[in-house]
Amino acid sequence: MVNLFFEGLFNSIYFIVGIFILGLILNLIEDKNIYYLQQGTGKKGLLITGIIGVPVHELSHYITCRIFLHKVESVELFRPSALKNDGVLGRVVHSREKGNIYKMIGDFFIGTAPVIIGSIIIYSLIRLYLGSEAEIFDMIVNIDKSINMIESREIVKFILHILTAGIDTMFLILKSPSLKSIQGILILFSVYSISIHLSLSKKDIENSINASFIVALIIIILTVVLGYFGFNFGEIFTKSVTYLFMIMTMCIVICIPFTAVSIIISYIGSAIRRIF
Repeated sequence: MVNLFFEGLFNSIYFIVGIFILGLILNLIEDKNIYYLQQGTGKKGLLITGIIGVPVHELSHYITCRIFLHKVESVELFRPSALKNDGVLGRVVHSREKGNIYKMIGDFFIGTAPVIIGSIIIYSLIRLYLGSEAEIFDMIVNIDKSINMIESREIVKFILHILTAGIDTMFLILKSPSLKSIQGILILFSVYSISIHLSLSKKDIENSINASFIVALIIIILTVVLGYFGFNFGEIFTKSVTYLFMIMTMCIVICIPFTAVSIIISYIGSAIRRIF
């Protein structure tokens, strides 16, 4: 029973801390992308990328609101006309009654939904982009190896593995024949657009932090109770979370080079303004 408790404790810390760390890294990348994009194009760049990126962000909130039975009061998937007024390109206004544990858990997942769902969409788009080369991508990611590292608590090796896998994936993307096709370019533009609009708002982060304790408690209870009756919830949970983190980390490593695209846009925009 004690071992099950500590397994549940590890899983809860692993999941919650991992989500926040990866989410904050994605936030930092987006902030840099937005800064350079605005330097080069002003608000126009945000509007162009927002056509895809903002609805994905807001739909992530909306879907999880529905899953966790929150009352959705209003949905604005894309509001370009409001950018000059309040700087908010989209929003989902929702509420819940106090004291409902299921809906309290929802606060955590509704807040973190854009980085989780957005990462999964980017991962899926990259697989679509790679086509027949997706098998090579699977070999690079090697999810079984990652799970074994986590189960063995080899965290440093795990981090090195996913970073290496991310770099190898970038080379695979650049060498792919899809880079020369219109479909491939559109997919990469979609990835770029989603990556620019992934980040969590201050309110998203606050709601998720407030709900993190109850989420941790539920994970520990499920690990102990189900484990006591012979169902290995802890192992299934670890494998699922590790796979999610692999996807999010791949997303981070893939998004970093797109910052270079924003820098190039910034440089070109600045050069044009100096000339004219």
